[in-house]
Amino acid sequence: MVVSIDLNTSDLSSRRALDNISSGVAKCKRIVVVTGAGISCSCGIPDFRSSDGLYNLVKKQYPNIILKGRDLFDASLFRDPESTSVFYTFISQLKQSIDTATPSPTHHFIKTLDTKKKLLRSYTQNIDGLEERAGLAGSSSEEVRATGKGKTKLRTKDVRNVQLHGDIHRVRCTVCSADLPCTEEYLRDFDEGTAPDCPECTFRSQVRIARSARPIRIGSLRPAIVLYDEAHPLGDDIGTIQTTDIARKPDMLIVMGTSLKVHGLRKLVKEFAKSVHGSTATTDGSPSLTPSSSASKSRQPWSYKVVFVNKTPPGSEWNGIIDYHVQGETDAWAEKVLEDWRRTRPADWEIQQTLDATVGTTVGSESVFRHVKD
Repeated sequence: MVVSIDLNTSDLSSRRALDNISSGVAKCKRIVVVTGAGISCSCGIPDFRSSDGLYNLVKKQYPNIILKGRDLFDASLFRDPESTSVFYTFISQLKQSIDTATPSPTHHFIKTLDTKKKLLRSYTQNIDGLEERAGLAGSSSEEVRATGKGKTKLRTKDVRNVQLHGDIHRVRCTVCSADLPCTEEYLRDFDEGTAPDCPECTFRSQVRIARSARPIRIGSLRPAIVLYDEAHPLGDDIGTIQTTDIARKPDMLIVMGTSLKVHGLRKLVKEFAKSVHGSTATTDGSPSLTPSSSASKSRQPWSYKVVFVNKTPPGSEWNGIIDYHVQGETDAWAEKVLEDWRRTRPADWEIQQTLDATVGTTVGSESVFRHVKD
């Protein structure tokens, strides 16, 4: 069974369990974090479904269109020109909202794990790119792209945040698959419900025409997010990253701000959970909350746990997979963990402010300094 704990509980045993989870975060060394839209709720991004939400604002521009909120993220919308226009306008307004948002305490918490050399990798369903603004290089970032011709490849070791559904801050061509930053010019076209021409296709076509060759087809640019029933352009690289991370045997899995409804994400979480539980698997192959006698000697109460932080509990299918459900806001939990960590392990937070001594030795015309620290 999943142990459910209210973040605001006053129960002594529940508080002790929360403290053990905080201790686990502070002591584990290979933490995998999986996140969903819930970690961005406090960032100022409007929701989709309220009376003044983005979806209803877009419907005012297209009063005759009949689309549900989920339809705006389904690849089938490209089959109809009108639903495609609605999608472009919706994405434009969503991106404008995201551009004014700032990372939440949860985003900064994940970055802190990375800074403290405890984050194995972050995986997110979110397309807002706020992890990168907090300092985590994402899989859509230009800085992790491998140079060279042909299909885009990633320098996987440099990816700190895997963007499972792409990035709203980029666009890609429907013909040549060129991947480009989403500029203000492109955003204006999207806002009008139209797609800009691909500049790379346009350039190649103009070059061909200049040498009297037949022009090529010019593709259009679309937001570089991955919709339902659509393959991820970087799917092979992301699969390699996940396989590598599982092989490195993570010692904690933290899942935050997601309802765990998307099939691909459920599969990813279950595979990481199995790896985290490791040798505590039962005879039928499912993870167990009780370590075997041989493993228990080397395992601490806070180690090799799967922690789910969300306002709503997980379904029954997660029994034996998720160890703890922390019921509450992810920001509040992240701030509590960091507070507990600083209190119980202050040495982890000490920063060398000054040099105790600086010894200088002159060799010829060069000065060589040796810094002596504690």
